[in-house]
Amino acid sequence: MGWSGGIAATLESLSRSRLGEWVSFACVGRTDARQRIQSWRPHLIVLHRASSWRGLADLVALAGPRRVLIEHHYSRGFEQHQVPSKQRFRSMLRLTYRAMDRVVAVSEGQRQWLREARLVGDSRLRLIRSSRDVEPFLAVPLPAPAPTPLRLVAFGRLNEQKGFDLLIEAVRQLPAGSVQLRLGGEGPLRSSLEKQAGSDPAIQLVGRVDDVPGFLSQADAVAIPSRWEPWGNVCLEARAAARPILVRAVDGLQEQALGCGLEVKSDEPSAWAAAIAAMAAAGDERRLAWARHGRATAASAWHDFVSAWETLLEEFR
Repeated sequence: MGWSGGIAATLESLSRSRLGEWVSFACVGRTDARQRIQSWRPHLIVLHRASSWRGLADLVALAGPRRVLIEHHYSRGFEQHQVPSKQRFRSMLRLTYRAMDRVVAVSEGQRQWLREARLVGDSRLRLIRSSRDVEPFLAVPLPAPAPTPLRLVAFGRLNEQKGFDLLIEAVRQLPAGSVQLRLGGEGPLRSSLEKQAGSDPAIQLVGRVDDVPGFLSQADAVAIPSRWEPWGNVCLEARAAARPILVRAVDGLQEQALGCGLEVKSDEPSAWAAAIAAMAAAGDERRLAWARHGRATAASAWHDFVSAWETLLEEFR
């Protein structure tokens, strides 16, 4: 996304937080990890990578210091959409998690899945809801009364997970002039999504977005049609920017949406078309109530994130 910067930007912000007063951070890629561990001798290694059978062998190189895995990648929704053999997949996760001193879930929905699947015991499982510094989003003005058409935005990496193909098809099903979709981001499905949108004047793919708060300021609502999403920082950013949301009722998105907009319980484009129409018909007062509630629930997200990290790191102090 450019401006958002993904996990690297979040870790950089974390290192500049109050934790930097007593914790020294180093952000290291996989290829440099072994050498850095040998030279720097860290007390704790925090892993942000996706677990895999091949990755189990890499853990040998990380032997010595205590280890924490942040589970950004896998969730109930991922398992439903991407895993042909649930038994084999869960065996790999159990072996990986067993090698960790702590496993961190990034949402309550993900934590419930980890528990129900018996992938890691409660003694080593912790919850830290993902966040980023939301101050620039809290500064976005409240939405003005919505004109016609409804200005709907979506953004993120253009891949299968994010479900933007569902969103485009949904907009194409709606009456002409009822909604205007702006889709931001880059990714492997860019060309196929452009082809799907065709010359429809209601759909615009705008490419990379560097000023996400500015992008959101031009929206009446934000759509997040992800097929799976362990947490979903896009949803956090939309809430902080006081924009009502339309989300797929899955994983971490479901808990973020409460009182902040509408949930869609299906991957069918027709269900998304109905939800977009309902958002347009909700009226300015209702959408403003969702917007205000979303901002209120997001305002302390970064503070809570840093505090949760502080609690976790104190366990190893």
